[in-house]
Amino acid sequence: MFVLQSAVVKGRGGIATAVAHYERMFRAVGVRSAVLFAGPSIDTLREQGGDVIAAPRLLTSPIAGALPVLGDLRQAVLQRAGGEPIVAIVHSDLTLPALKRLVPKARIVTPCHSDKFKHKDEADLAVTLNAAQDAAARAALPRTRVALLGNPYVAPQPPPLPEGGPVRFNFVGRFIPTKDPVTLLRAAQALRDTAREVRFIGEGELDEEVRRVAAETGVNAVFAGWLSAPFAEFHRNDVLVLPSQWEGLPYLLQEALDHGVPIIAADNPGNRTALGDGAYGALFPFGDAPALAARMREALAGLDALRSRAENGRAALRQRYGAAAFWRALAAELDQVSS
Repeated sequence: MFVLQSAVVKGRGGIATAVAHYERMFRAVGVRSAVLFAGPSIDTLREQGGDVIAAPRLLTSPIAGALPVLGDLRQAVLQRAGGEPIVAIVHSDLTLPALKRLVPKARIVTPCHSDKFKHKDEADLAVTLNAAQDAAARAALPRTRVALLGNPYVAPQPPPLPEGGPVRFNFVGRFIPTKDPVTLLRAAQALRDTAREVRFIGEGELDEEVRRVAAETGVNAVFAGWLSAPFAEFHRNDVLVLPSQWEGLPYLLQEALDHGVPIIAADNPGNRTALGDGAYGALFPFGDAPALAARMREALAGLDALRSRAENGRAALRQRYGAAAFWRALAAELDQVSS
């Protein structure tokens, strides 16, 4: 078997992170693979040892299937496949028509990185990330096999977090409405502890608003900008706060668990799945600043309890989503597609 991943993305993180974990999984289980990729993370994928084929952004065009460039891409893919059956993992739905023409005999797998299923009905297998998404996909895709597998998580074991100073709350992600960084500021304001540092790691369209609200509330907010490896800057008393409205199965929470970072997150299907229904971290209703403030007070009163929950999550993470476990589950679904 030979696996070809495809993704055409505009930003860092998200789909690019999923591509990297899938690629590391295939290497770990001895499955040959390549990545057809366009986006700012292409050099990172290559540095990590991936076999990366630069994809034209026209691959997402409605007429991509007729583009002459597909002939060159087809030759590159077939040469790598060496006559073996091909599985195409399509991370960017708009590339699916081109992929079906590029490798017409391939089995097509589409991970559900969002709850939009419009272009997935041409796939053989849709991989869902949480139970709510799985139910929605089954209703929307009656002709496509749907499997609730989540995301593979394949990364080197991180070193222990260093000892640090007082408890610090951290937001990591894009400054966009869905991630809701402002609710963290409102909650921090309710703590009435102006010395308590709240760190924002990331950037985005709400940057100006977040800084304005930080100034208005008097919160001790620190803006660290975008960090490619944010948990390398965490210490033992750092807490991750993810106030997002929607997540599929966030790699951010999986990576935080792998580092043993205590977590407070908004209660949505993706966060709930990542945190084992609250067994691995504290949950609060989305947008509810007083409820988040209460969870933050609990962390300040006894961080060891929240840290212990994260350690339990770390133990469970690789058992379910590690390379061998995830590949067994995915291979079983591919066998069902073949049969």
